[in-house]
Amino acid sequence: MKIFKIIFLLFIIISCDDLSKASQDELIARVNNNYLYKSDIDNLNIEFSSSYDSIIKVKSYINTWAKNYLFYEKALLNISISQKQIIDKLINNYKFDIYNNTYKENIVKYKIDTIITENQLIDYYKRNFSNFLLKEPLYKIRFIGLPRDNIDRKFISNRFTRFSKEDKVFLDSISFQFTESFLNDSIWINKKTLLKIAPFINPEKVLSIKKPQYFQFEQSLQLYLFKIEDYLKENEVSPFSHIKNSIRNLVFNQRKFEFLKKFDQDIINDAIENKKFEIYK
Repeated sequence: MKIFKIIFLLFIIISCDDLSKASQDELIARVNNNYLYKSDIDNLNIEFSSSYDSIIKVKSYINTWAKNYLFYEKALLNISISQKQIIDKLINNYKFDIYNNTYKENIVKYKIDTIITENQLIDYYKRNFSNFLLKEPLYKIRFIGLPRDNIDRKFISNRFTRFSKEDKVFLDSISFQFTESFLNDSIWINKKTLLKIAPFINPEKVLSIKKPQYFQFEQSLQLYLFKIEDYLKENEVSPFSHIKNSIRNLVFNQRKFEFLKKFDQDIINDAIENKKFEIYK
């Protein structure tokens, strides 16, 4: 429904003047000397699921708008001068923060070098091993779920445990026989993720091991072939591949910090040089 139709219906509800003459500056509501116009409503881009929903949402916005001004005017009359001074100072500081941070973000966006090479990431990783100790164990796993009566189960099991390149291609070619599978054993996952993607395992039995090991689980009509390919204990150094994105963020944030630190000083130096900033002793 077009917004002018929505506003027309709203005026019926709130007993206001007819809004059938829709225009950009058409008045919608007033609170003393503060006015809400149709264009203000249009610019909200409210999404409506139905005409009734549109009426409810727009009316709710109008009421919220009115309450804000009414409370504000009440506050001005009932808050002490000392409280007003504190609030005005906070508002002024907030204004500075918003403008300054927005400006700095724009500068960072266009001035800072965002390219971080693989070698830079590895170098940072090697220099900060002690900061990347695991807080929980990590696992590399793979598994296949298939019907227990699958006639090729032994052949599939051999392929699964060996897992050569040829075996991977073969298993992929018969994946239609699997009810479930996870064969990406090159990535590290934590215990929570492991139990989520492989809920059939017994965590007390499997997750206590400390070396690669193969398991078979049978549940009802299902057979699961499960392999822990690798394992890292808590307090071991986290593998690079697992924290690569985190390191990228750390390197970028460090670069950003150094850039803004220099940028802040350059602003001061430039202002002093151009006589825009002076300190009187």
